[in-house]
Amino acid sequence: MPKEIILPITNLASAGLVEDAPAVSLPPNVFSDVHNVRFRDGAVKRFPSNVDKLTSLTNVVYVAYWPSTLGDRYVVIVDNGTNTVFTVYNSTFSVVSAQGGTNTGVTGGSWQHTLFNGGYHIIFNNGNSTPVFLQDNVVGVVQLPGWDSYAIEEELSSFEHDGSSGAIQIKNTVFADPGAGNSISVKITALPRNTSSPIQTESVTINSAGVVSPDSTLLNIGTITNVNYSTNSFDLTPDTASGGTTYKAYVTSAPVTSVTAGVVRSYGNLLVAGNLIETGGRTLTGTIRTSDVAAPGVIPENWNPFKNGANTADEFILASTGTIQDLAELQGVLYIYTDSSIHSVQRTNSEFVPFQIATVTDSYGVNNTDGVLEVDGKHIVYGSNDCYVFQGHPGSISSISDGRVRNFFRNNTTIKAVRFNKYDEIWFWSSTIVYVWNYRNNVWTKRDIPTGTNSMSNIRGDLLLSAPTKLVGVDGSSFLPDAVLERKRMAVTPEFDTESVSGMALLFDGPSKVNIKYDGIDKVGVVVDFATKPAIPFDTSLDYKADVRFNGRFLNYRIESQPNEITLDWNLTGYHIQISKGGAR
Repeated sequence: MPKEIILPITNLASAGLVEDAPAVSLPPNVFSDVHNVRFRDGAVKRFPSNVDKLTSLTNVVYVAYWPSTLGDRYVVIVDNGTNTVFTVYNSTFSVVSAQGGTNTGVTGGSWQHTLFNGGYHIIFNNGNSTPVFLQDNVVGVVQLPGWDSYAIEEELSSFEHDGSSGAIQIKNTVFADPGAGNSISVKITALPRNTSSPIQTESVTINSAGVVSPDSTLLNIGTITNVNYSTNSFDLTPDTASGGTTYKAYVTSAPVTSVTAGVVRSYGNLLVAGNLIETGGRTLTGTIRTSDVAAPGVIPENWNPFKNGANTADEFILASTGTIQDLAELQGVLYIYTDSSIHSVQRTNSEFVPFQIATVTDSYGVNNTDGVLEVDGKHIVYGSNDCYVFQGHPGSISSISDGRVRNFFRNNTTIKAVRFNKYDEIWFWSSTIVYVWNYRNNVWTKRDIPTGTNSMSNIRGDLLLSAPTKLVGVDGSSFLPDAVLERKRMAVTPEFDTESVSGMALLFDGPSKVNIKYDGIDKVGVVVDFATKPAIPFDTSLDYKADVRFNGRFLNYRIESQPNEITLDWNLTGYHIQISKGGAR
């Protein structure tokens, strides 16, 4: 009489999904395919359901979580093909009327955002227009100041006035006629010898007709008269009450072209932009620009290193031919990721050389913007046909997907990453599927997402997804349908005998219902079609064992949620297989 044995398969949450390696080579507690389940707390669980947070929307293209100083906010961007509209919602998804606005004439692109000043500002960039920002106590959408290309501020004249009346003629060779209807910018500063008196600065524009705007009289400075483009000059009559004052006059050349950036990120109290394109001009894919340092609570006001008084504003060209895709800070260092290299940018606190730039590696990069996340003092990166960990040194680079789910990352498609703090997960999403990596347990799984999902944002206690007509949360009180655990070609016993299996006991903790489909085979090349197999129902309130009966060397099984059953979670910790030992070899 054949000897009956019980084969325990436990520790199901330790390995998760491995779909790249041959299934016949996998340990018994590893799954060759899964869907809508996660591996955590020592068990296999179902993913909670999606929950509509805000519906009846139109043309939504992006959502961003904004932890502002006034409370949690959600910024929804709507693109109607003519303008983009920024609507700000509070934590209960009611419109915050004192915030948001319209970015006129801006459409298309791919949106991203970065926080600045601890959330006092949030900056948005779509890659084809001037970046804009919202301030948490101000209505309106404002373009980043001083953004467009390098307008060189050149000193025209510097003189000390003794307090007598009369005009001083100011000339220079760059003060040329910009053409009818155009204008130049002139700034005049008065620096009193008496240090107790305030420094006065005024800026005006002067057009080709000699008209000074907004006023030719500059408060506490003087008056501009006799603008003459033919002699490249104008007269300044200083304020006679300001004797002993040094006057400095500057002219700013008008920007020739506008600039767009593929990515803008905050770095301490300044901003950094990469993948620059001058409209109608140069494409600067390997160039970054840094803004001036901003005072607390203020957006940086200058990106022009040639401007008088500029501090950290500068432009750098990387020693790489790659296109800059993303920027991400790690332990005080800003790392620049091109599609084929990594570079570091670090503040030096030097007035003359404010940044130190170095190449870290020319062998790894990031595939697209929003493909880098910082977790626990290291970067998780999708790029170089892989998904890898980077800790600041090329020797620290190691794959987290190789041999498990790397085929998902090999095709160079756009895959974006978002962190789900509540469950220690990173979601890598593309189209309608998400590959989820638990960075505590180092296991992978898969989950469905709503059709049309175009952005994700990690919010407090949830993930917020946007689709064209709604906002969706992913941590509902019920569970997703179509939860699946599948294992093909698992050797029933190490000896590869043809065994007789007479039952399968699922070890659920708590009430659960599933269907089991199975097939026994002797040859690993046999294709198994679970759609043709009958479903055996299993209900923990009624059953202790499923009637799984077959003869064979290999077990193929599929555990799936029952149709329309969304109220019961799974806490599956293992299963036992009942075997009549002693079959033929």
